[in-house]
Amino acid sequence: MFSSREGVTLDSIAAPLSRLLLNPLLTVPAALALSLSNSSIHAWVSSNASGTRIQTLSSLLAVASVVLSLNSYLDRQFANNWVSDKTWNWDEEIVLVTGGSGGIGANICKHFLARNPRTRIVVVDYAPLGWKPEQEGVRLSYYQCDLSDTNALKVTCERIRNEVGHPTVLFNNAGLVRGASVMEGSYGDIEATVRTNLIAPMLLVKEFIPEMVKRDHGHILHTGSLSCITPPAMVADYSATKAGLVAMHESLQLELKTVYNAPRVRLTMGIFCFVKTPLIGGEMNVPNFLLPLLDVDSVGESLANAAYSGYGSTIYMPSLFNRLAITLVSNFRESRC
Repeated sequence: MFSSREGVTLDSIAAPLSRLLLNPLLTVPAALALSLSNSSIHAWVSSNASGTRIQTLSSLLAVASVVLSLNSYLDRQFANNWVSDKTWNWDEEIVLVTGGSGGIGANICKHFLARNPRTRIVVVDYAPLGWKPEQEGVRLSYYQCDLSDTNALKVTCERIRNEVGHPTVLFNNAGLVRGASVMEGSYGDIEATVRTNLIAPMLLVKEFIPEMVKRDHGHILHTGSLSCITPPAMVADYSATKAGLVAMHESLQLELKTVYNAPRVRLTMGIFCFVKTPLIGGEMNVPNFLLPLLDVDSVGESLANAAYSGYGSTIYMPSLFNRLAITLVSNFRESRC
């Protein structure tokens, strides 16, 4: 019944069931119908031996659904400073995607062009552009740049501003994985990973956020990793950069609100388990049912949807890891007390 691009997984089953069983529009009316004394449903339930348990369960589901929905609403409003932004015009927006020559970045670009071929897309990547738009007359610009080279990055950003304009949407997507242990990894491995995955995103934000703040309009999206929460072996440098990306995201959120007074500049963080891209080789040592290797289209679509929503958010894929992240953070805080 439930399926996804990744096949049948725990998340593809549990997530739809959760949306159904914890939907207050369904659970609250059901609980009321079971509890009202003048209801025929209440009379039927009361006449059955298991009726009390059914009534209790429906009440618990109703309360849980209301609490979780309210929590999600408050989280979203708080992350977006309780303001909306109705000024998005995708004929005029400039979307910059690092690592857009292939993989997740290329998929993000294709989703944007499929929605609106007039949106201006800027791809920044060291690799040559590995795909062609299906639509005619698209406004696609490509800039070759080694993001680990700070001088080249600065020059490229200046060229983009002069030749295309100020980006209003920035996807910090480019990433590097060397896959070496701490002992075996060379100085060059570590430096290249940190420069590409963490320093480059910070510098790109520094380059393009001033204009977003000036206009009080923009969206910065980071392609993160579940390894920032549960780091596996052999990618310590990669995991560290993704953890740093989350820290930058959280700090920048506060700066936009309390320092720059730019409440409509949005931030989105994607926390993804491993994705089927050239960065990941071989088989994962966990069952696909529990921890699926994500399809690149699933990730690209989720990020494009986040940008189109006009709201900042945190995306977890698989979505069940949202609960795991909350649990781990809570345990960490308790251990510090």
